Amino acid sequence: MNAVELTDLADRLADELTMATDGAPPGTLAALFERPRPAGDDRELLAVIAAALRLRTIADHVLACACTAMERAELPARKRVCSAARILMGLGAAPAVAHRAARLGRAAADPRLTPVTRGMRDGAVSAERADAVAAGLGHVIGRVEIDDDVAATVVASLMVQSCPARVKDKARAWAIRLTPIESDDGRPPVAERDELNEMTLDRTDDGRFSVTVDLDVLAGEELSVALDPLTRPVPEPDGSTDRRSAKRRRADAFMQMVRSYLARGERPESGGVLPHVCLVVPMGITVNGRLTDGAEPNSGRRRREGVDSAAEVFRIPLADIDGPRDRVAGDGTAGVPVLGFGGPISARTAEMVMCEASVAAAMVDADGVPLSVGREKRLFPPGIRKALVIRDGGCAFPGCGLPPSWCDAHHCTPWSHGGETCLDNGVLLCRRHHGLVHHGGWEVFIGHDRHPWFVPSADPDRPGRRCEPICANNRRTLTILPGAA
Repeated sequence: MNAVELTDLADRLADELTMATDGAPPGTLAALFERPRPAGDDRELLAVIAAALRLRTIADHVLACACTAMERAELPARKRVCSAARILMGLGAAPAVAHRAARLGRAAADPRLTPVTRGMRDGAVSAERADAVAAGLGHVIGRVEIDDDVAATVVASLMVQSCPARVKDKARAWAIRLTPIESDDGRPPVAERDELNEMTLDRTDDGRFSVTVDLDVLAGEELSVALDPLTRPVPEPDGSTDRRSAKRRRADAFMQMVRSYLARGERPESGGVLPHVCLVVPMGITVNGRLTDGAEPNSGRRRREGVDSAAEVFRIPLADIDGPRDRVAGDGTAGVPVLGFGGPISARTAEMVMCEASVAAAMVDADGVPLSVGREKRLFPPGIRKALVIRDGGCAFPGCGLPPSWCDAHHCTPWSHGGETCLDNGVLLCRRHHGLVHHGGWEVFIGHDRHPWFVPSADPDRPGRRCEPICANNRRTLTILPGAA
């Protein structure tokens, strides 16, 4: 079979799947998929799926062999690219698919992986499983020397695993089993060597942070134990199951551990001060209702008169596109609040930062020169926070109730907009629901009963529907009587 015949095969499959305007012709795959008969076409559907999976696996094997052939023919060098995978990506393949095909092409040259290559050729071993088996064997031989007979046994045991994740676990088990308890130099197995631990913290193109961690088995176990109680699903306000994915819950749990650490006083100093979030506010902010472009001229007089500088109100400006054009610097960030590590942030996120237990606000001019640096301000003092704990009992968001130590003290009327720091303007919210209030359209207010009430975000499908306020989590009951909280 040559390229022309492969193209003809692809065209035939495309024709089989083409839907005509008046319906698919009888006997084609399109007709089977468009009008399946309940129970009558079950066997045919399963047979088509099995054949398609086999065809996909064989096609992946063709790509792997083609990558090897291109490397042998030195085609990448003539095309001015670094590898055969780059050629596949240039032809439309996803990077993961292209690099996997290149790895499988190299694996086909290893005689210890002949059963894997033969399985792909016959359509019995998927590319994902073959790649996992090849990586698993590499994991084992990278940690202990084994002969061909042991390698054949390892490959056979890896090939019968049900999924790539289990292949990785089995490979790790083989590496631990075959590695001596102590090597000649007395070092423990690789999985238990903490000197191999690594962590990367990178900024992505869209301003987010990407974190990867490679830990020894004991450190990984400790991390898993710490995350486990924090990753439990939390019901939604209407009682439905938690809509967050497991990855999202794990990320939220990790950030909760970080915030709990930063809230402690017993931690190492950074540059002579305890680590804290620093928000840099651009010039032109509003202080106590008056626009200022520098240090407050009467600040010394106010201190002499006994006015606490912590009572100053900093109004966070909107994005610079909404402000005067002459205030926009060359980099376009003159009117945007900035974090020390994270860079520019939106006004809403800046307001959420201002709800934190402490914040150091620094005012700078258009060139980034500090005009004044305020001292660290304790927004909710311990006495008021204790009162919030007594009243709310934890996260007040309906259906949550996480412990008070996991919660931020949120200003119902934002502190940056002049809201008072008092019991009647505060509410305890976990970080997830704190973000919903600032970014998700939810509103919270203190009712006449001096308890927090929540208003859901507007339903785009029913814009005219009135949203009834929902009481705090610790006051919800199982009754709908009018007198119930």
